[in-house]
Amino acid sequence: MTTQPNRPEEHIEDPVAALHQRARQLDRLLDDRGRVVRWPKRHKHRQLILDYLIEHIEPRQVMTEREVGALLDSLHTFRDVPLLRRCLVDEGMLERKRDGSAYWRPHRA
Repeated sequence: MTTQPNRPEEHIEDPVAALHQRARQLDRLLDDRGRVVRWPKRHKHRQLILDYLIEHIEPRQVMTEREVGALLDSLHTFRDVPLLRRCLVDEGMLERKRDGSAYWRPHRA
């Protein structure tokens, strides 16, 4: 009997292979129009979704809460804009004024 060495699926050395794996995982979470169809249970899949969503906002672009909501609404089908907006803010991917009147994607060097 031959045994396979332990190879965790999460750890991929080749950056191209890692990119392809992320694309396959993301593809399973999007419909044919590129909209997120469900909020995943797994943290790593949630992070994929947040990375995907934030790419639709230009760095330093200032938006109102309504504009952010409209954009996020167009990018998912499960109708939970507050969840997505809150997760983006909590992860530091989207910043906002204390009163919620303005949102922006911080520029990361």
